[in-house]
Amino acid sequence: MKHLYKFNIILLAVFTFIGCNVDDDDAITVLPVKELTASLVNQGDIIGVSDDATSYDLVISFSEDLPSYATIEYSLDGGATTSSSASTGDNTLVITIPFDVDDNFHDVDLTNFIVVNASARNFTTNITGKTSTKLIRQGFFTATISWADYANDIDFGLQPMSSAWSDTFDWIDVSLGVSSEFLEGQLADGNYAIYAQFYTQPTDVNVNCDMETAAGDFVLDVLAAEDGNVIWFTKITNTEGNVSYTFYTEDPS
Repeated sequence: MKHLYKFNIILLAVFTFIGCNVDDDDAITVLPVKELTASLVNQGDIIGVSDDATSYDLVISFSEDLPSYATIEYSLDGGATTSSSASTGDNTLVITIPFDVDDNFHDVDLTNFIVVNASARNFTTNITGKTSTKLIRQGFFTATISWADYANDIDFGLQPMSSAWSDTFDWIDVSLGVSSEFLEGQLADGNYAIYAQFYTQPTDVNVNCDMETAAGDFVLDVLAAEDGNVIWFTKITNTEGNVSYTFYTEDPS
């Protein structure tokens, strides 16, 4: 009986020791997944670029300092995907968009945001908010003109006007199509007009004019009834390089 008693005491000590080890283990902690984002912050649908610029620096902002090497992938004017790289600790990335002398605009689309070892660092990456923008030279102007009944043959011209809103007929561009018309030009600050010329019997024709500028897109519906100006406008660039337009559907003189 003495030996059996000693054996039971030893077993009790072993089970007690095992139980203490299990109770003292630390709980497993699962870290929450963080989100790291990139975006075009405080940049509009259209960004005006200086008329004499050879490039433009587009700024991409990150939600926090980068933990490791990263790339932003983007396309220019719908072309092939290009990448630009940032380093650990950066919270912005500058993408330099080239502007050749004959480039009037560029469409930029952010397509991807990649960070090395993102999953191992327990965070996700994506692009939020605005992911695309258009860069336009400050003086660039286009007008797409259309109307419902193409039995009416109308041509259009873009001309500078005098300070008193007199015609100059010094055409910047003319469009001689048969179904719709397109005008474009590089405009200095000043007064301008779009002129309608009928090649069928003049009659009331509702004309839609969709204009794209460095100040934004503008759409006007006007009535063309005879040869003459149908839209007048003024372009102004302030000291900070911001462009503004004022449009008139009646002769402002």
